[in-house]
Amino acid sequence: MQKTISEIANLKGVNRAAVSKFISKYNIESAGTKGKRKTYDCNTEPLKSYLGAIKNKPLDAPESPVNADYKDFGKKPHYGISKPLNDLISGQLEPGQKPATFFYAEALNIAKDNKDATLFFKLGQLAAKEDADEAFRTQALKAEQAKEQILQEKASHLAIINNIKRGFYIDKDTVKTLFGRVYAVHTSVLQSYSLKLSDIIDALPPGEGRRGKIKELIDDETFSALENIKRLLIDFVEEG
Repeated sequence: MQKTISEIANLKGVNRAAVSKFISKYNIESAGTKGKRKTYDCNTEPLKSYLGAIKNKPLDAPESPVNADYKDFGKKPHYGISKPLNDLISGQLEPGQKPATFFYAEALNIAKDNKDATLFFKLGQLAAKEDADEAFRTQALKAEQAKEQILQEKASHLAIINNIKRGFYIDKDTVKTLFGRVYAVHTSVLQSYSLKLSDIIDALPPGEGRRGKIKELIDDETFSALENIKRLLIDFVEEG
């Protein structure tokens, strides 16, 4: 029986380096090749004794079907979950009906037909357990939902606090003060410049340029008032 170093390591349960060291120590010569890899005769000494420590595993044992499938198809075997009860009644269940419901119904019919009080009692215990489990699951779900909501509220609260620290929010009193100052500019400048301009406009001599001059006077006063408002807001924000 000829095996490569990797195969011997797998049989022995060690790494390839340990097998290579053993082969080098005893100057074991190769007995052939498998592809590009050297093979060694495991039925001769000292490899035979080296591998003799493996218990309950014949060296020439055939590969298991799982390993054979893996070799043949180049993919890992799929391990399905056996469901013998489901398979047994697969053709007797209505759409959406669960196997447990089916068997409970059958057990109930048997209990009625045989007047089996013990079976009735056991079915009652199962029903009570189902109710208790359902109540527990419902309570656990509500607790989990409440916990998630609390975490979301904490995260939202923390985000607001961080935004306040970064200066993204202004408190109500500050906003009131700010609008009060803007209103003061409106009343002291915008409201009064009509009186100021009325006399100047009235004194303008008639002619082709009179309308343009009036527009220029109004624009200048309006722009001056807006500049005052802008400067007021910037100073207030920078001062904090």
